[in-house]
Amino acid sequence: MAKQPIINGKVVERAYEDYRSELFLVNRRYQRKLVWGVDEKRAFIDSLANGYPVPLFLFAKNDYKDLERFEIIDGLQRLNAVFSFIENGYALENGCFFDLASTAITKDLLDKGIVQQKLPILERTICVKIVSYELPFSIYDEKDSNIIDEVFRRINSNGQHLSRQEIRQAGATSNFAELVRDISTKIRGDVSHEDILLLSQMKKN
Repeated sequence: MAKQPIINGKVVERAYEDYRSELFLVNRRYQRKLVWGVDEKRAFIDSLANGYPVPLFLFAKNDYKDLERFEIIDGLQRLNAVFSFIENGYALENGCFFDLASTAITKDLLDKGIVQQKLPILERTICVKIVSYELPFSIYDEKDSNIIDEVFRRINSNGQHLSRQEIRQAGATSNFAELVRDISTKIRGDVSHEDILLLSQMKKN
């Protein structure tokens, strides 16, 4: 019997702090590559800037390298869109980049030279609206990988979130299925050295 998830909110700025603290995990047994294009990312940021409702983010607690972290079940593309925008990975349609001086954590990263400010800079009031947006987070206290696989499969069985093959792959855990998955990811160039990795490492794989 699956457990009931705990639903709460977390503002973008706090979520970004968790990201920098390496608390978000990706399980490559069922998660695909980062596939959103810049137009999709911009559209999501526009929703935050205008206060429109966004879909729920679903996580499962996962003890990884002696620290409790959060495995992303649903919301990978959206989280990457937010965090990459904050780090000046892309500009909005008007050509403006996130103002790194608008939050304490990004200002600190800027001062240390960890991130670089690109120009032109988006109006600070808009940046504050974005980082103040409360994202709907749902934390699922379940560590049984079979149940998590089933939750992921059910979330993506309706609509066009994943292809049918990707949904089937998420539920296939036999040795043969693992071999097929490993070979196919190498052919696609979608290669990770381990199934579990940090969200910040996704762009490297």
